[in-house]
Amino acid sequence: MRLYATMAAAMLLAGCGFGPATGGPELLVTGNSEAVAAFVRQQGAQIPSRATTFPQSIGNGRSSARVLMPVDAGAATVRAVARQANVAGLTIALVADR
Repeated sequence: MRLYATMAAAMLLAGCGFGPATGGPELLVTGNSEAVAAFVRQQGAQIPSRATTFPQSIGNGRSSARVLMPVDAGAATVRAVARQANVAGLTIALVADR
């Protein structure tokens, strides 16, 4: 029990509490499973690397993943990522801009 209380206190002090979520835009990319996996690897190879979710199968040989942009990501950065996804043959959707 003491361990859980310590962990909860550490999370609150670190800013991981139950507040509203803040972050940058999230792009959802959808397409052929191999293309989505390659796109996720490409985003991880960027300097600095971009956070992504693992590809999730949506059936019929297709997958989706999210690219999590930093809070200070400008419109030019979001457009560049969307362009990279478009060149890879993926469908792009802006799903969150917090």
